[in-house]
Amino acid sequence: MLLIDKIAYENRLIELSPKIKSAFYLFLLIICFLTTPMIQGIISLIIGLATIYVTKVKVTRYFKWLLIPAPFLAISILTILFSISSQSSAFIFKIPVFNNYLGITSTSLTIGTKLFFRSFSCLICTYFFILTVPFHQILVVMKQARFPILLIELTMLMYRFIFIFADEFLIIKRAQEMRFGYRGLKNSYHSLGLMIKILFFQSFDRFNKMILSLEIKFFDGDFPL
Repeated sequence: MLLIDKIAYENRLIELSPKIKSAFYLFLLIICFLTTPMIQGIISLIIGLATIYVTKVKVTRYFKWLLIPAPFLAISILTILFSISSQSSAFIFKIPVFNNYLGITSTSLTIGTKLFFRSFSCLICTYFFILTVPFHQILVVMKQARFPILLIELTMLMYRFIFIFADEFLIIKRAQEMRFGYRGLKNSYHSLGLMIKILFFQSFDRFNKMILSLEIKFFDGDFPL
């Protein structure tokens, strides 16, 4: 069982109806999309503290999880903040680049600030949802909300392959570390390349074994939910 699943099954709100938590999550997302950065920041603070209390997660671990999508968010914001122009009057901060200027305008700063607070608040709310609602309850809510069966089954299979991928990754990485595969930059690159290669073949092998086990159990194409 993944740590996230373990936390979701042991949180303080496990007895609360998943439909109520799902509706609350959707309500929070709507609020985060429609309100100002100040309100989004307040929501982030409140929901973040509530998540730490409800899930009994250590503060350091929670912040480490928040840092996982940080590079993607940073790249998105930087591409909006910086622009290139031949005129320097529009920039509040600029760097000369050949015959042009690379910098930040007041408009791009405003848009970038809104994007950061909106994305961060939605991320905080999403963490609250996935850490308080176990995956099987999410599937039940999707079925009750009349999501397409194909979408539900794809979601379930994708989630299953997360376990397969994570399990294979940990086994390979542990074996490489025992053989000092990550000592030095050259060995690290070599071990990383081998890991990617092995993961690719091992994932296909585990997939074929899963298909075989389903056929043995007379799988007819539908997963009972």
